[in-house]
Order: sequence, then C-alpha cells, then structure tokens
Amino acid sequence: MYDYVIVTHIPAFYKINLYEELSKHLNICVVFIAETTSEIRADGFTSLSNLSFDYTCLNRGNFQDRKLLTSLLSLRKVLAPLKYKKIMLAGWDLPEFWYLAFTHKQKYIVMVLESTIRESSTTGLKRFIKTLFLSRISKVFASGKEHISLLEQLGFKREVRVTNGVGLINKPERVKKQGCYAKRFLFIGRLSTVKNLDFLVDVFNGLPDAHLTIIGDGPLIKALQEKSKKNILYMNKIANHALGEQFLNHDVLILASLSEPWGLVIEEALYHGLPVIVSRYCGASELVKHGENGFIFNPLDASELKDIISSINIESYAALLKGVEVNDIQVKDAKQIGSYL
Repeated sequence: MYDYVIVTHIPAFYKINLYEELSKHLNICVVFIAETTSEIRADGFTSLSNLSFDYTCLNRGNFQDRKLLTSLLSLRKVLAPLKYKKIMLAGWDLPEFWYLAFTHKQKYIVMVLESTIRESSTTGLKRFIKTLFLSRISKVFASGKEHISLLEQLGFKREVRVTNGVGLINKPERVKKQGCYAKRFLFIGRLSTVKNLDFLVDVFNGLPDAHLTIIGDGPLIKALQEKSKKNILYMNKIANHALGEQFLNHDVLILASLSEPWGLVIEEALYHGLPVIVSRYCGASELVKHGENGFIFNPLDASELKDIISSINIESYAALLKGVEVNDIQVKDAKQIGSYL
C-alpha cells in the first residue's frame, strides 16, 4: 500500500529531487499529468529518466496540449487498482485535482499549496471557488509565510505544515566564490511581464558602471533588447547543468518579480554562494536576511533598488558572501523533507 499517491503537473527536476528523497522514507507513487511543458526555463527542466519511485504519466507531450477528457479517464484508470492511504494534490488549479477532491472522502485528500496571498484573490467568486476546494482537503503542505497568509484569509482551519520550499534544487559540486566584486548582476528566468524586466532594464540603463546579464527567453525579448544599453547582455536559456558557471561568473542575482509564488532560482543562487536582491513579492524572499545574505526591495521603487546596488562595495560584498555561507540552503532542504514525513 502506498503512503501517498502524488498527483502533479509535470516531472520538473526540483519535484523529482524531492520525490526521490521522500521515497527513501515513504512508499509513494507519482502520477504526472503530462511529460513536459511548453514553458520551460531551460533544457533539462523535465525528465522521466532513472526514477527510483513508482510513477506513471497520463499524457505524452506538452501539458498545455493534453486533451482534458482523455486525461481524466486515464487518471481514473490509473488509480482504480491502486491501494493508498492518501492522495496528495499538487495544487487546486487543474480539473484533474477537482475530480479527485470530489470523488474521494475528505480524509484521504491532502494538498500542496504554492500560491500566495500576493497573486491570489480572496474575495467574490474566486474566494467561493477556493474555499469550496479547501472544504475537501484534510491537510495542506504550504510553502511558506505568504502561502499560510492565503489559507488564513480563506478561513482554512485544518492541519497546515510548512515545507519551506517547492522542491529540491540540483546540487552539483560547486566552486566557492571569492570576494572579488565587479558589479556583475544576473537574472535567470522567463522573459515575461510578471518578471518586471522593463523595470529592471530601466534601472540598469541608469547605472552604466553596473553590468546585468539576462538569461532566458520569452515574449518580451525583442522589446527589452531594443531599449537596453551596452551594459546589459542577453543570453539564451541554458541547461540546468550549466547554471553553476553563470553563478560563478557573476556577483549578485536579481529577481524583481511583481509576483512569484516561490522563485527557485533564489535557492540556486544561494547554494552556489551568490548573494541575492529579491522582490518582496517573491515567496522565497523569506530565505533572505536583509543586509546579511542579500536584500529585499519593493519592485515598484526604482530608487530603492538603485540605492541597494550603489551601496554594495568590496567590503560589504565580502560580508554578504559570509552571510550566504552561514545561511546554508541544505538546512532548509532537510526541513522541507521532514515536513512531509
């Protein structure tokens, strides 16, 4: 009998890493809705190779191209012969999740919440829909503080466990960063409106002595390139295994998102020894100790971001590097694994 049947969107690498660790302690079976997605950050983002836990995939190809009726019928067929203690739903945003929540008794259904109070409406019809779904949930695994705030606003009264993350990053062998500060800043992600890249480019256009590298692809790339000055460099999205080199070649990661349920790249930067400057609207901003291993700022206030960037010098940067080392990301990961056990 399985402890959990986990139903989730795609085999994203950070979810796979988490499930591999959980499978050392729990008997799990993972049902992936689809094999991959059309919105990937980089090559190697998804994979079904060499998994040590039981799994099945309902739809081959992109998540966005699946046929809903086929997906629901496949889900029903897959679950029918299985014996399990709980079903864990990776959210509330899919018809597949709603089907399971309303075809099982509440005590069998738990949920992973990665939405925050920042991007989720808690009024009107949307509130009714969310509270209706939560009425079918016996326990929630919430990523962090902003996620718990959402549950509180929606009046959820049952058990909540804090996971301190959305998965586990890859942890290749890394080279320790040295304290040589050269004003080299880095953004990694999809070039979309929510990432607030127009704002970020405007800030760096006004800081000619600072250099910004933007790694990724998306609908805004041409418009951003046209308005960027020479101190802003663009690179295509790169494979996960190549990210370590980019972190080593830059000094600070910046994420200026207007909304970010978590922000896994923050964890990746901290693991590789890079201080971070993070929007307060990112869920993972709670991993940042302001002035110690990075900074938290208002992504609508250009002067605040400019002041933070201008305040960093060789001495303060060396202190930031020490702060990153003290706040070990692996301690957080151990807590995350333990929250599910």
